[in-house]
Amino acid sequence: MRVMLAVASAIVCLAGPAVAAPLQPNHSTDPDRCRWEWKTGGGLGVWAEHCELDTGVWELRNDPDHPGFVLTVDGIDEAMVLQVFSKPAGADIAAILPELRQHGDIPDDGECVFEPADIRPAARTVAFFDIRPTGGRKAAFEATPEDEVPDPPCGDYGWSTHGVRYFMTDSRFPDRVVYTNTGQDGLMFDPETVTLE
Repeated sequence: MRVMLAVASAIVCLAGPAVAAPLQPNHSTDPDRCRWEWKTGGGLGVWAEHCELDTGVWELRNDPDHPGFVLTVDGIDEAMVLQVFSKPAGADIAAILPELRQHGDIPDDGECVFEPADIRPAARTVAFFDIRPTGGRKAAFEATPEDEVPDPPCGDYGWSTHGVRYFMTDSRFPDRVVYTNTGQDGLMFDPETVTLE
């Protein structure tokens, strides 16, 4: 049953224009202190939690400067969790690499590239990718002692051993790419409800 729900949720992932919100998630970080809210902005919709915890008020904020959403704690930005990138409709996902390099999101050395990623079941039109190291950057990462937690070898938007960050494309929206950062234990939103509008 859980697999069927995951597949059903993934089918609405990146659904067509003006689509209503997918079903509200039925899990919670803390049912007594969190509530789900349907958030929209930057061409995205997503179910996100508003949580009033001992560590502060956790919620997502639309960031018009970087179309998408930032996780905030007591109003202070903590992490970009969803971001929409534009590319020419006929271009490969690699078309956004120069922008990521220019903004310092990944190293500007050509050794970080997109590779297909197996994230979760999704509609046939959806593909997942992450940014992986190659060449000397990959060799340096693999040489990290096993008792150390390595920095992400391809920067803040790249693959990591301690967090889940990936990019999604959907052939129904060929001019957009969605960056998703779910952190290590989740970041107050349900990635399976991310919807392009």
